[in-house]
Amino acid sequence: MAGTQRNSPNSINIRLGELYRQRIALEERLRPLRAQLIALINEEELARNRETEDWRRLQLASNLAFNPLPKINTDLRQSSLAHAYREEVRKVQQHYENNTTTSDAFERDSARRTKLQIRMNKRRNQALATLVEEKEKAQRAYDASKDAHSLTTAARTDLELEIRELDTALRGVVDEEYRLNTGRGRKRKLHATHKRGKKGKHTRKRRL
Repeated sequence: MAGTQRNSPNSINIRLGELYRQRIALEERLRPLRAQLIALINEEELARNRETEDWRRLQLASNLAFNPLPKINTDLRQSSLAHAYREEVRKVQQHYENNTTTSDAFERDSARRTKLQIRMNKRRNQALATLVEEKEKAQRAYDASKDAHSLTTAARTDLELEIRELDTALRGVVDEEYRLNTGRGRKRKLHATHKRGKKGKHTRKRRL
């Protein structure tokens, strides 16, 4: 009796109503999650590109900080300060060639050369400190972009797991709906066939 009640048309309709509500609820939950997943995938791609770019900057900054003198000297040689220093060196050299090292002009030119040399050394040290600072800045930027990429990847993985679980639940609901509807349709077909058979039997009797 209990099995008959569970398989009765009324109980099937009740179960189908429950399944319909479950399916709608699951679909409504999945819709924004799928949109969120698309956004996360795009965000992850941007984070990956940012991490790659920051890694390249870090490598460049590290190389410059590890061997800074070629760049620093090249930049100094091309500066107006280096040009002024070379000019004072030339003047001092001329004093030696002209044997005027006891003149006031020699003292002035020598003093300017010394000051310019001090300024160049200071600029060289500043440039070295700047390269080290740029390397540290690039390291911080890379660490931040790497963490951001990792967090985005973790968020995408968690979201994909949640969507997968909801999809599994949704497939279970849809499969049960299909089985119940298929079974109900088969019973209706058998019932209709049975009724037609009984009607034909009575008709043949009347004709006899």
